[in-house]
Amino acid sequence: MYVIEALQPSDWITIIYLAITGLLACIFHKNLRWWGIYVVARIGVIWGVLLLAAIPEASLSSPLQVVRDWYPIATIAVFYLEIPPLTQMVTQKYFDDKIIAWEGRLFNRQPSIYLSERFPSRWLSELLHLCYFSYYPIVFGLVALLYLHGRNEAFHAVVFGEVLTFNVCLIWYIFMPVTGPYYKFQKIRGPFTDGFFFRLVHLVLGTAASKGTAFPSSHCAIGVIVVLYAAQYHPGAFTILCPFGVGLVVATVYGRMHYAVDAILGTVLAIVIFGIAPYLYHFLS
Repeated sequence: MYVIEALQPSDWITIIYLAITGLLACIFHKNLRWWGIYVVARIGVIWGVLLLAAIPEASLSSPLQVVRDWYPIATIAVFYLEIPPLTQMVTQKYFDDKIIAWEGRLFNRQPSIYLSERFPSRWLSELLHLCYFSYYPIVFGLVALLYLHGRNEAFHAVVFGEVLTFNVCLIWYIFMPVTGPYYKFQKIRGPFTDGFFFRLVHLVLGTAASKGTAFPSSHCAIGVIVVLYAAQYHPGAFTILCPFGVGLVVATVYGRMHYAVDAILGTVLAIVIFGIAPYLYHFLS
């Protein structure tokens, strides 16, 4: 009973995600190579979370306390990198053709192609690719600031919001995987592709992109919800993060990483989760 009561809301989100994906791996194991490893790994991680929760807070050493506080946000990178095989265990296909058709009806064109061709500017490309790359410090920046200032309640609330948003996206990818323009369309051509941030972003994507994770855009979802939390908890951070968050949403389409509807849905999802997260956080506390 103590262990259950000691679980943080972010622990619950992590456990629920691992349990859902582990159950799906068992059900659809014929479509998932090495499915047993996924299941055993999930059982092990859940067990580890429970063991951490079982340690009384007063008994936690400083390194263990840091692990206890920070492991949920670290799962964003781990779960993202392991998701591609899971996106094919239920449907064994991608839904890009459906998304492209939606874009054609909504915009009468493909925005991810139109924007970069209509505005082939080196400085604009560099600015937007800088904003896209800012996703990585955005994920950790606000929570690190709150943590270092000892604002533990705000820290845990933001971690919960980020983890909840990301895990909702991951579950969505399993049932509706979309590769996105990065895989579907021709790469951007032209002199502005020699820019530093353009090359940096595409280097990262070339080594760490996860296929099937375009719709909704988790980059937009995380970027927007962190900006909203910054407005709530740290006005100074909001002033800095807001332009990057807006630029990130535009950059995902301009740089042909996401379809426009990916960015729109990711933004809407962030706003919805920001609204319901306090109530769910309180329920799980």
